Amino acid sequence: MKNNFFKGGLDLLIIDIDDTFIYHRTVAVANRIFLKLMYSLFQKEIDPDKIYTTKRLLLLITKLIILNFFRFKPSTDKIKKLIRLSITAFYLHILQIIRETNNRFFNIISNEKIIQIWIKTVISNEVEEEEFQLSKTTIKNNLNKEVLYIYNSLKSLNPNMKIIAISQNFVVEEDPIKKILKLDMIKSNKFISDEKGTIKSFELNVKNKEDKKTIADKAIKKFRSRNIGLFIEDYDDIYLLELKNLRFVLYKKKLKRFICNKKFKAVSFR
Repeated sequence: MKNNFFKGGLDLLIIDIDDTFIYHRTVAVANRIFLKLMYSLFQKEIDPDKIYTTKRLLLLITKLIILNFFRFKPSTDKIKKLIRLSITAFYLHILQIIRETNNRFFNIISNEKIIQIWIKTVISNEVEEEEFQLSKTTIKNNLNKEVLYIYNSLKSLNPNMKIIAISQNFVVEEDPIKKILKLDMIKSNKFISDEKGTIKSFELNVKNKEDKKTIADKAIKKFRSRNIGLFIEDYDDIYLLELKNLRFVLYKKKLKRFICNKKFKAVSFR
């Protein structure tokens, strides 16, 4: 891909992170929690430095059961927790399928309900904060090369450009992506743990499209931006297309119907 996809000057770039630069980290963490629990029933350990997609999760579980059934060591507490997580995971996947299908053709359904269910699941199951920590190396090794190329090209073309990220991902400490991408600001959701490291509460900053728009408007006002770029992936990002002085948009192909007839340069990614 040539780096002349946008020749104009930008003074602010607003980006989504998860499913744009990297596989959604909240989903990856949920998969890792489930897989770790499943592996423990077979006296095995997972690789903590890998990103576990849902497809990979199902493959590993199938392989685990077939090849290691003789190592199965039942634990009532673990099995009960596994059943609870399985029911929640199934419900969340059904909700996401309904949401994605609806949003392709009709009015936008927010991600908020899915987020609220996830919060309740994490707190009720007393998940440890360490379960939510993906290392800087893990994140760097799993970045989308196509998106990263466009990002670095825009930074090179616009050295004074401010960069902010708005993410619905949950963190327990500072998000490593801030240093990796050298962001000026990042706004995301946060889990809060007690002195023992068990998650007990949360700080919900980005729950829907309205929150994303509010955060973006405040950033534009703060930096006095007049030429804005945008990286979007989810239907909750649609409101950001209403921003004034929008010059460039990198969007996921599923959002194409919202991009038509807009007065800015647009590039899609997979």
